[in-house]
Amino acid sequence: MGPPKFPQIIAEPPRGSVLVLAPHPDDESLGCGGVIALHHRQGDRVTVVVATDGAAGDPMGYYRDCDYPALRREEAGRAASILGIDTLEFWGYPDGQLAEATDLAVRLQARLVADRPDIVYRPSTLELHADHWALGLAAQEALRQYRPPCGDFCYEVWATVQPTHCLNITPVWDLKRNAVEQYASQLRYNDLLHMMSGLNAYRTLVAPWARYVEAFQAG
Repeated sequence: MGPPKFPQIIAEPPRGSVLVLAPHPDDESLGCGGVIALHHRQGDRVTVVVATDGAAGDPMGYYRDCDYPALRREEAGRAASILGIDTLEFWGYPDGQLAEATDLAVRLQARLVADRPDIVYRPSTLELHADHWALGLAAQEALRQYRPPCGDFCYEVWATVQPTHCLNITPVWDLKRNAVEQYASQLRYNDLLHMMSGLNAYRTLVAPWARYVEAFQAG
């Protein structure tokens, strides 16, 4: 093995149609809200598929008297409007059980064939959350069989990646932050804004002229 390669520092994402794969409602904003907003600014069509229903995101039962998955979908819809997402789709797999979904890779492959995206953003198989890992693994399998190959980029949420590309998201930081703020049901449990801003600020180590950076690993 040779020495590690320094990531490519980019000011704009590649152009083309985009498919974002999110394990839960909020992962699209946390992991790659900046790149989504920048794709929207340059006129690229963005589709987001949320794999699970998010039903396990209320362990203390604060929202037991409402349709909690519907609430998660409403939060995601508001975030999508802020980031400029064109199509938001919910597949409704049970939250916390995505690794048991035997049809996930096949379904993803069919979606790739139907949509023909130029770029895919997905979780890494290094992710610590089982749902994130399962979606990353299924996407990896689907993309391996997809022709012609498209851009494949892993984003960060529960675990970091070894970045191949670092994107300056400072110009759209307020949009990303505002999108995450829509997830009040999750902010009740975790200071996601603090965690996200810390990670995106840390990634400026490779681009000190920026305030916030999203890191990606090419698949």
